[in-house]
Amino acid sequence: MDERIKAKGKDRGQGGAIVRNQVSGIMGKGHKKIFLVYIFLFLLFPSALSLASVVNAEIIDKVIAVVNDSVITLSELNSAIADIGIIKGDSKEKQIVETKSRILDQLIEKKLVELAATKAGISVSEKEIDNAVEDVKKQNNISHEELLRALAKNGLTLKAYREQLKEQVRQVKFINRQFRSNIKLADEDVEAYYKLNQDKFAGPTMHRLRIISFPLTEPGKVKEAEKKVKDVLAMAKRGEDFAKLAREYSQGPNALGGGDLGYVKTGEMDPTIERAIAGLKSGEVSDVVKTSTGFHIIQVVERPKGEPRPLSEVDEEIRNIIFQKIIDERYKFWLEEIMKKAYVEVRL
Repeated sequence: MDERIKAKGKDRGQGGAIVRNQVSGIMGKGHKKIFLVYIFLFLLFPSALSLASVVNAEIIDKVIAVVNDSVITLSELNSAIADIGIIKGDSKEKQIVETKSRILDQLIEKKLVELAATKAGISVSEKEIDNAVEDVKKQNNISHEELLRALAKNGLTLKAYREQLKEQVRQVKFINRQFRSNIKLADEDVEAYYKLNQDKFAGPTMHRLRIISFPLTEPGKVKEAEKKVKDVLAMAKRGEDFAKLAREYSQGPNALGGGDLGYVKTGEMDPTIERAIAGLKSGEVSDVVKTSTGFHIIQVVERPKGEPRPLSEVDEEIRNIIFQKIIDERYKFWLEEIMKKAYVEVRL
């Protein structure tokens, strides 16, 4: 981060401005591949929604970095910092400095891609933006009305959000055109990867589960049901026999059979329950899980591994993995080369 280089071209610095070599910071251990896959659009959704909410109107925006003929402002940095939720009042000064420096490196990288996409004449149609909006709603499982409410809550209009997505799509298109072209994979490459990584392509995990449930059939008894389930959870956490507790207290499926649900595949359960048991080992018990049907406690009895899916089923997935690895390598090399030619002046 402290390595300094001579600015290329005419000196545009102002008193005390630092010109830094960003390659080591950008391409170092903490480098994030933020442009290389289309899912970037979906993962950035919460971030994009918060952009407008983090800029204090009392702060006079200022330029903190110059990248060729473009700039990065203080509000952009503050927005990115707020998105990851690291900078807080009780954060140590060293952590704040390191976080700002790391995120600024990422913003500089993003700016270089943005400028390169502009130079390459990459355009985005309204239809592509429409598709991006629909993808965001699908990935976040929200309706159009919910999207509008979320945007409004964070001070964004749909028009402004579409502009953000437009730039993201444009940069993704540039990356795909620049680094994905001319990549050819032989069937032998796919087969070799499959044989070496069969454990990564196992079929749906099976879960043998037991459940204790307290249905919410009467709105006025929610607190009563919640107290009961917490009392039972305390007993289960103390190591009391789960099946016995289910027979005695559960008002849900197969209570007399100890709450045994048999074997259930990943993807076949209520998503809330699936998330609650995701990190549990055999024999462990979840915390209280609330769903639309009531309060639940789930025990994972066992988790037999699924059989590897056939190559024909995962062929496309493997090709995408290999493609991404090649693109990452090409992108890293391209970024290193473009940084050698770039004018980067940091004023932070």
